[in-house]
Amino acid sequence: MNSSDHLLMKPLSIEEICKLESFLISERSPEECLSSIEMLDAYMTALAVGPDLIEPDVWIPFIWNQADSEEPTYTSEDEAGIIMDYLVRHMNTIARQFHNDPEGFLPLFDSLSYQSEEEKEAAAEDWALGFIMGMELTYTAWEPLLTNEENTPLVLPMFILSKVSDGGESITKKEQLDLIRTVAPSVISIYYFWKKG
Repeated sequence: MNSSDHLLMKPLSIEEICKLESFLISERSPEECLSSIEMLDAYMTALAVGPDLIEPDVWIPFIWNQADSEEPTYTSEDEAGIIMDYLVRHMNTIARQFHNDPEGFLPLFDSLSYQSEEEKEAAAEDWALGFIMGMELTYTAWEPLLTNEENTPLVLPMFILSKVSDGGESITKKEQLDLIRTVAPSVISIYYFWKKG
């Protein structure tokens, strides 16, 4: 592994995570981009645990706009390189986590600090939505899981927390917190579903 490859395997620091999120929510990113670091983390997690290996030239454009080929506006080539570096490094970190220690996986909202419980709950909702968007990138490939009666419940926490499915708006606070706690084990089980397949 040369030095540049080694750098691409280095996890993002908290400062780098904040810089990446600042770019995601800035006016220089397309309006339809994945708009929080939790959403991005989940999107990448779905790709890492999913059925297909997706190349960066497919999954990176989807971050910025899911329907059109709209791209962010960079202030310089250096900034473009830095953002690409951050994206690839975070994806590599997630993929390495599942390769080396899937049982130790935690969604990003369980690793960051928030100012209130409500803020963390909102982050978990963002994360759930991001995971679904990762599934949608190769939705047909996910069908064996989604149509498997025994394993379909594994994705229910994401669908309910994100409010994509019916029931998300009417769950109680306790039910929401219980669902948030099931996210990590559900994702780990999804990883094993595809690995054994």
